[in-house]
Amino acid sequence: MWKMTKVVERNWVKLRMSGHLEATHLVEIQRALAEEGIDENVVLDLGGVTVIAQEAVRFLARFEANHIDLRKCPTYIRQWIAQEKKAMKRREQSESTGEVHA
Repeated sequence: MWKMTKVVERNWVKLRMSGHLEATHLVEIQRALAEEGIDENVVLDLGGVTVIAQEAVRFLARFEANHIDLRKCPTYIRQWIAQEKKAMKRREQSESTGEVHA
C-alpha cells in the first residue's frame, strides 16, 4: 500500500510518502507537485517508503537534478538514485557525442 500526505509547514510544503512507491503513483506525485508549483519550497519526504520501482527511482533522480529536495531518503534508495544520475549523465554525454549504445 502507498500513501502520500501533504504537510504545510511555515513557508514550505512537504509531500510525505510511505509504503510501496510504484510507477503508477508517479502521476499522482506529478499532479501534487504541479498544484504546489515546483520550486525550492517543496520537498519530498521519502522516510516511509519501503519498496520502490525502478521507474520511480528514475523519476526521483530527474526531480532531484532539478532541485527538488528529497528528505529522509532511505539509504538504498539514495544509492540507487545516485547510480541512476550517473547513468543519466552517461546517456546525455553519449547523445551529445553521437555515440550509440545497444
